[in-house]
Amino acid sequence: MRIRLRVLLAPLALIMLMAAPAHAVGPETSTLDQDPGYRDGVTAIKASDYAKALVIFHRLQPAHAAAPEVANWLGYAYRKLKRYPESKRWYDQALLLDPNYLPALEYQGEWFIETGDAASARANLARLERLCGQCHEWRDLAESLQKAGLR
Repeated sequence: MRIRLRVLLAPLALIMLMAAPAHAVGPETSTLDQDPGYRDGVTAIKASDYAKALVIFHRLQPAHAAAPEVANWLGYAYRKLKRYPESKRWYDQALLLDPNYLPALEYQGEWFIETGDAASARANLARLERLCGQCHEWRDLAESLQKAGLR
C-alpha cells in the first residue's frame, strides 16, 4: 500500500513543483571573490572606507568591464559619498550589463530614495519582487522605503 501511494503521489508532487513560480536568488558570492583586489574592495566597503573602495574598484574596472559587480560597487561607494551623478552612472552601467542584477536593483532603489524619486524606488521594489520574491534585496529596499516614510 505504501509503495502504491508513493507511486501515485510522485507525479502529483512533480506537477506541483513545476507549477510553482521560479525565483532568481541574488548572488551571495561572486566569481570575482577569487580576485584579491575585489576582496580588498569589498572589505573597504564593509569598513565604510568608500574613498579607498573607489580607488580599488576603479583599478579593477578595466579588467572586469563586463562584471556588474564592479560597476555596482562603484555606484554604491559614490552614493555613500553622496556623489549622486557618478553613482547613477555606475548603477546604470551595472544594470546595462545585467538588467536583472539584484544587488544593483536594490542599491539603485536606495539611490532613488536618497534623490527623492519614490516612484522609481517603488518600481525597483516591484521588479525585485517579480525577480526574486521577497528575497533579501527586496526586504532591504522595502525597509529603506519604510524608514523614509515612502511605503
